[in-house]
Amino acid sequence: MTREDRIRYIVLAIVFAIAGFLGIANGSYLVTALYIITVLVVTFIIKDKDVYNILYAVLLVSAFYDYALYVPGIQSIYMFHIVLGVFTLMSLYKAIKDRNVLMNLDKKVLVIYVIWFIYMCFSITWALNKSLAIKYIAIYVMMFAFIVDMMIYNVNRERIEKTIKLLLFLISMIIIIGLGEVLLGQQLPIRHYIDGFIESLPQWAINTIQARPIAFSYNTNNLTATLAILGPICLFAIYKFENIVAKIWFTVVSCISFSLVVMTTSRTGYFAFLFGFAIFIIYSIFNVKNLGIKQMIYPILLVCGFALAYNYSYLLMNIEPVEGENQQLTTSLSGKLSSLEGLTEGENTGEGSTLHRMEIIKNVFNGVITEKQYQGYGVGNVEQLIKDKGNTGSVYSPHCYPIEILGDFGLPGIALYGAYYLYLLIGNLVIGIKKKSIMCFGAVAGLIAFAPAGFGPSSITYVFSYWILIGFAVSCIQVYKNENNKYGKSSSSKEYRMM
Repeated sequence: MTREDRIRYIVLAIVFAIAGFLGIANGSYLVTALYIITVLVVTFIIKDKDVYNILYAVLLVSAFYDYALYVPGIQSIYMFHIVLGVFTLMSLYKAIKDRNVLMNLDKKVLVIYVIWFIYMCFSITWALNKSLAIKYIAIYVMMFAFIVDMMIYNVNRERIEKTIKLLLFLISMIIIIGLGEVLLGQQLPIRHYIDGFIESLPQWAINTIQARPIAFSYNTNNLTATLAILGPICLFAIYKFENIVAKIWFTVVSCISFSLVVMTTSRTGYFAFLFGFAIFIIYSIFNVKNLGIKQMIYPILLVCGFALAYNYSYLLMNIEPVEGENQQLTTSLSGKLSSLEGLTEGENTGEGSTLHRMEIIKNVFNGVITEKQYQGYGVGNVEQLIKDKGNTGSVYSPHCYPIEILGDFGLPGIALYGAYYLYLLIGNLVIGIKKKSIMCFGAVAGLIAFAPAGFGPSSITYVFSYWILIGFAVSCIQVYKNENNKYGKSSSSKEYRMM
């Protein structure tokens, strides 16, 4: 056994020990076992003994496990935060040690993050709630750290290929887990958004909510946002791989993913998923000649699969019946949206309703524009603004990312984020066309799907799949733009070695 092997086993043992402690302390034995198995699988996928590469894989796994593994008594600290802290220190060390790594990072994105950070720090001075502002600065710092970590890791073609394989496996995993939850009629034993008011719900409502997929997400809206913005990576993987088994797998997985979105009855998730799929169809049409007519069987199969999922996914749901109740499910999405309207996230207490969301938009728009608070109300303080208005019941979350940016950072924030988003979108589109990079188009589809998906979760700022999408989009730009330079695929990967 080499020294590198011993260090790798020690690091994995520490990761498993921490996960085991968190799982035992919180009674999450099943989730912990799944986490450990997942880590073992991804270490096999990357086929690398170096600690830095292994911890990168562990970081992505921890991001997908979301809220599932948390510190007992401190539910706001997850396994993800622990791994993120360690990996960020290692990444910064490598960037400082090897200037070639630093030179190949996307400077435009880094400049945007610096400006964004400085502005949010200054916004504390006019924030309505300074403690809330400090909390959200911490969240943004973690988001920046995660994205920069992905940028530092993915500086060449070899590394981003590993990232793609890891993401495809992890996306497939949560889709299969979600399908298992639906077939069994039972969700994984993790923190759930209804935990705070489950006692006030009738049993048939509880059974219906628990029959819908959630995987490792806190609620169905977060899951559908994840499937919508990361699902395009699976769609474009159909064209990336030559292996027929891989093509069929990602076709089937994509159909299952859409079926899960239908069963969650999330309107924003449904439209966001179709937005991403539309980009895939457009790409297929404009590249028939390059792809070959035989490849068009996959878009056709997807359209047929989506049509079946739209009309018949309800047949897969295993809702435990309640004596004396006759809960009937309809065959169309619109029917399910109507029959289950009161069961979507928080709507049992009025949260997330269309009326309240419109009031939120009016409150923020009037506050920033009409009341001339052009600089916004301070980072994270859109919630405080909504709470102070007092016309949205118990709903204080923005449920709309553009409104969240406007309320927090005002018109300068909208301008900055607009430039940031368009840079990622147009950058990937141009590079995808010039370099014929399929995964750049996957990033484009994910970013376009993000536009409506940002209206689903209470605040997508803290949805880790959003961080993954942005990190992946930036990585695609900086790798595929420079893949023909001397620091491309053919370069040494010595900078990643701990030994």
